[in-house]
Amino acid sequence: MSLLQTTLNETLEALPANGIAQLSALIDPDWIEQALQATGRASIRRRKLPAQHAVWLVIGLALFRQMPLWQVVQEMALTLDGQELPVPSASVQARQRLGPEPLAHLFELLTQAWGRAHPVHEQTLRVLAVDGVVWSAPESVDNRQVLGSGQTQYGPQPWPMVRAVCLLDTDSHELLDAQLGDYGCGELTLASGLRGLDHSITLFDRAYFSASFLLTWSQAGEQRHWLMRAKDNLRYEVAQTLGEGDWLIRMPVSPRARKLHPELPSHWQARLIEVSAGGKIRRIITSMLDLQRFAAASLAQLYRQRWEIELGFREIKQSLQQGQAVLRSKQPELVRQEIWGILIAHTLLRRWMRLMAQHAGVEPTRISFHTARHAIVGTINAVHLARTGTLPALLQQLLKQARYFVLPPRRSGRSFPREVKRSRSKFPTKKMPVST
Repeated sequence: MSLLQTTLNETLEALPANGIAQLSALIDPDWIEQALQATGRASIRRRKLPAQHAVWLVIGLALFRQMPLWQVVQEMALTLDGQELPVPSASVQARQRLGPEPLAHLFELLTQAWGRAHPVHEQTLRVLAVDGVVWSAPESVDNRQVLGSGQTQYGPQPWPMVRAVCLLDTDSHELLDAQLGDYGCGELTLASGLRGLDHSITLFDRAYFSASFLLTWSQAGEQRHWLMRAKDNLRYEVAQTLGEGDWLIRMPVSPRARKLHPELPSHWQARLIEVSAGGKIRRIITSMLDLQRFAAASLAQLYRQRWEIELGFREIKQSLQQGQAVLRSKQPELVRQEIWGILIAHTLLRRWMRLMAQHAGVEPTRISFHTARHAIVGTINAVHLARTGTLPALLQQLLKQARYFVLPPRRSGRSFPREVKRSRSKFPTKKMPVST
């Protein structure tokens, strides 16, 4: 019997018959309690919707995107001792008491215990990606003032916005870290708060090119490499030719950067690789200088994995959020709380998909996120009707059915140029009268 099956069987025997205990098969309740204690939000009074249940309510808002708050409470059996909420606003008040901090702390605990601690491939450098994503929040005075929004030539954007920068494992699509800020906070500023990983290669886009940021990133641990596309206006001088289309370059640090960070040197080094792709010359810049370990062609090919983080964001916005462009919450603190709940929900789903992939003997990205989400959420959906131990038993059955969720291997050499179809006019075509 496998360790996973043994654990699930033990959980099955130990669970009492109530919704919150059933959900402990998904997240260890000690982690939720630890997050509440660390942020000072643990319930002292005996409430019908305690803080531990409110945490699950926020996660449930992400898993059950179309349901109102009171129905999420009912579907997940979150009230204390099965009592009914006195008024629907009780769930809103529970969210307000909770705040965003416990969810942020819980997300950190989950990513540390799951994704960060367990690489998909042992004995190799982990391939990570960093990028930013923006959520739209409902229009309200508080959201507009606190969160801000974008600006165009026609005026402000129609919705307040929140910006996030995430760190993702490209081999499993598991989120490893995230930082939130208002729309006016730049991606580079948020990315400086991310916790990288030792023995890894992190893929960035060109917006993250900064001597201060990249030097700090690579020096924060052991073998923390980075790789990105080089800017067209990159200033450098060749220090050494390493091969055809492969150079060690020396770049100046701008006076402004040295003023902000006096510890920076006047120049810094990196490796510049030039390759031809699709009839165009592409330039890759990286901190990986070892020619024997990191071949130029392999590094140029590796950059294509940066697209995996875009697919991860698509999983969140198109599948998990069901294409709903605007969040629910009308208060800035609840907007942040809702986003942390979304990130936890994605982390939870990806964790179970990782287990399904192991059971099916395939890579985690071969498990269909869309169909697996339906199956996992459908399993959780029956918590309020289930008898003791039903949820872990259903999850174990889901693992046995993992082969039905496996996608075919990706075709190699796929190319998707950034093209759009010309939209048709909504007006009918005027036809010239025919002369007789």
